[in-house]
Amino acid sequence: MAEPGLAAYAGKQVLVTGGLGFMGFNLVQRLLRADAHLRVLSRSWPPILGSVETVLDGARFLHGDIRDAAVVEEAVEGCDLIFHLAGKSGPAASNASPLEDLDVNARGLLTLLDACRRLSPKVKVVFPSSRLVYAANKNLPIPETAPTAPLSIYGVHKWASEQYLLLYERLYDIRTTILRITNPYGPFQRPEQKSYGVVNWFIHQAMHNQPLTVFGRGEQLRDYVHIDDVVDALLTAGIAPGSDGMIFNVGSGRGVSFLQMAEVIVHAAGRGTIKHVEWPVDQAIVETGDFVADTSFIEGRLGWKARIPFELGIQDVVAKYRRMDPTSAFGSEMRL
Repeated sequence: MAEPGLAAYAGKQVLVTGGLGFMGFNLVQRLLRADAHLRVLSRSWPPILGSVETVLDGARFLHGDIRDAAVVEEAVEGCDLIFHLAGKSGPAASNASPLEDLDVNARGLLTLLDACRRLSPKVKVVFPSSRLVYAANKNLPIPETAPTAPLSIYGVHKWASEQYLLLYERLYDIRTTILRITNPYGPFQRPEQKSYGVVNWFIHQAMHNQPLTVFGRGEQLRDYVHIDDVVDALLTAGIAPGSDGMIFNVGSGRGVSFLQMAEVIVHAAGRGTIKHVEWPVDQAIVETGDFVADTSFIEGRLGWKARIPFELGIQDVVAKYRRMDPTSAFGSEMRL
């Protein structure tokens, strides 16, 4: 019996690409409690100890790359719903390796969409885009209608992916929903993935009593959103008819300075220090300035709103990691 809120997924063929990444793994853990026929496509392995079979008990696991047409076709055929979370992240890293970012993010999505067109034309695709598609803007909060002018290759490819999705909807009736997610944080991000997800990386550093590096004075505002709220938005978008063909902001709607974020983490962990350094050139060039999302559109149309305040969210993540094997703050079995 599916838990409340997941009943609409019962009996559906659901695919999560990138299902063992940070966002994907959190989504998959929720979907495992639904009576869905769940498939997980990933080229990585679980972020916690245990075999894939144990961690994904009840799901079908396909190990492969989103650019591999054969494995994508196998994963996609007959699907009712796809959460396409596979991809490469990090604005500064994308500027350093633009062709790799293009290959993984753009070619990967087109491989998926072309398989959908041929094998599952009635499918719906939910896609996590990013706040990084927006132009720098001092008029906060930022609505979905704000100008787009990315400062990174990653942002450009997220915007291009949105256009691919909308094009396939216009031409082939593949239903799509695009969520422009702000700065998500929560459990299950691997510590080596520090080119993005700075909140998770800072939690890792603080719990190891290491310094948290803040560029400049750390005054820039960010909109940090707990992964549980993001998963709720993904699940809502997946089943809501009013989400088809729409682009929504997904954020907390609250601005928190970068320095304040680091201070909250140090306080919650009871360890770590804060170190101010000058802005590195590669980071300064992709700095967007203050950002807070206007989430009134998704709240009005789908009834979704972030519910976890930042301070409580950080305490929640720290508490979960404290229940892990103390030898590994991110990679051991959790008792959730």
